[in-house]
Amino acid sequence: MSLSITKVAIAATVSLLLFSSHAAFAGWKHIKVENNEVGKGGMTVLPLSEWNRWSKREAKRGESWTKNGFPLNRIDFFTQIEAGESIYKERSKKHQPLPKFQSDMLLPDLAELFKANFSIVNDATGFEVMKLEPAKLGSVPGLKVSYTYLNPNDPLTRLGEARMAVHDERLYVINYTAPELHYFDESISEARAIMDTVTLN
Repeated sequence: MSLSITKVAIAATVSLLLFSSHAAFAGWKHIKVENNEVGKGGMTVLPLSEWNRWSKREAKRGESWTKNGFPLNRIDFFTQIEAGESIYKERSKKHQPLPKFQSDMLLPDLAELFKANFSIVNDATGFEVMKLEPAKLGSVPGLKVSYTYLNPNDPLTRLGEARMAVHDERLYVINYTAPELHYFDESISEARAIMDTVTLN
């Protein structure tokens, strides 16, 4: 077994143990294969299989799902972000203020906004955009950002794919992340399918 595969195996074992432990307590909700309203409204999605939703919110109108625990796969939904608001919840306004959305931003501006918000909140290093391309979020024209990054004290390279669009002068974002080895490819097709099912209200 290669060193890289060993790292993934260890990460998977630890993640599953932690996830199983946390799932036994309040804080997780089972997500069924049906239309689900996410982010306290404004967006509806239809998953192809069952997921688990964390009760903690990364934003005022956001929520996070996983299948096997956040170190292994994660999809975040952010809805109805208004002008003057950040994508993620502020952690330290004084020392690490998050850039804010403006309704007149162009698509490249949205990519930079997402990169800055994500990197600061996740302490991500080596964040590199691999591809920017037009994409729809549901039926709304928007942007797809494919990227790679590292987490502190974690040797695994991680990949991410986010879609974002502005609808009625509000920003909507869905972001999927997972380790590059095995787990990203395992669920990216379903993450994309979820993004395709989006209805923005």
